[in-house]
Amino acid sequence: MNGLDKRYCLLPFLIFTISCEVEQENPSVITSTFLPLAVGNFWEYRVENTRYFGEDDFESETFYYRDQITDQTLNAENELVFWVRRQRSSDRNSWDNEKAYTLTFSRGRVIRQDNNLQEIILVYPLNSESSWDGNSYNSRPATFFFVESMGDLLVENTYFPETMTIRQSEEDDLITLRDNRYEIFAREVGLVESYYEVFRYCSRNDCLGQQIIEEGRFTHLRLIRHGKE
Repeated sequence: MNGLDKRYCLLPFLIFTISCEVEQENPSVITSTFLPLAVGNFWEYRVENTRYFGEDDFESETFYYRDQITDQTLNAENELVFWVRRQRSSDRNSWDNEKAYTLTFSRGRVIRQDNNLQEIILVYPLNSESSWDGNSYNSRPATFFFVESMGDLLVENTYFPETMTIRQSEEDDLITLRDNRYEIFAREVGLVESYYEVFRYCSRNDCLGQQIIEEGRFTHLRLIRHGKE
């Protein structure tokens, strides 16, 4: 009906019918081919995680995440917002709720809000020259995400014929810090790999330049299963 919701009103004291038209806006059409957004979609990941608390003080563990889109709503701009529930498990049998975050499709962009931080993780159309400020919606300094590579990829023994690697940061001065982050998305699948490596090196005179990790986190997610329920 071209965006119009037609309702017909019958006035009790008249013998004719008046046609009433109420105009309603339709939300943006979802065309996120590299991160399909629909209620019921889920992704399971094997996670390697290490937290650093000081020199030679760290904890490493391997576990599993399960992300599932559980609901969708409309925001004030009439854009679809998808609610994602993240669960955690040590054995993929028993799952505990970890947190919730949202994915919003806005004018060809996918905006992820996680722990009150909004990042633009994808911008369509995607091609080898794509780049954008991932921090446009937060107070952090401008950081340009870009398509680092395109092509096929093998993740956890699963072959994905068409992927996009989005480079979010690649910095290592070998003295004070290392910030290495990227995410890989597969067509009609979604996020298949996420790499996060952010460290602060010891910068005292007795350890400067030795790349001794003083604090930080390493987290590597790799997709092992996906589908829809």
